[in-house]
Amino acid sequence: MIRLRVDAEAAVDFGLKAFKLGELGRKIEPVLEGPQNIRDMIAFCRHGLPATRVVGKQLLALGIKPADENTKKMIGRWIREIMERQGWTVWRPGKVPRGNLFSTGMIYRPREMTK
Repeated sequence: MIRLRVDAEAAVDFGLKAFKLGELGRKIEPVLEGPQNIRDMIAFCRHGLPATRVVGKQLLALGIKPADENTKKMIGRWIREIMERQGWTVWRPGKVPRGNLFSTGMIYRPREMTK
C-alpha cells in the first residue's frame, strides 16, 4: 500500500502562497502583517466587527479595486491565516460600512470559546 503524505497547509492553500509571493502580495503584506493592524483586527473582532474593516481603506489606497473579487478572497484567506495564528477562529460573517474595500467580512472569536 502506498501512502501519500499531504501537507495540511498546502491542502487548504487555494493559491494563497503564490499570491503572497507575487507583486501584489508583496505590496499588501506590510498592511496585513503590520503589528498595529493585527492588534486592531483582534480588537474589532472582540467588539463583533469584521477584521476586514481595519485594512480595507488602506488597501483601497494601494489601488486595489472593489470589483476584484479574486484578490479580495485571497486577502480574506490571508486575514484568516493571521487571525488563526493569533489564536482566533472563524465565528460568523459581518457587514462592513460603505467606503471600504469589502462589503462583508468574517468576525473571529478566541479559539478557546469554541470548545
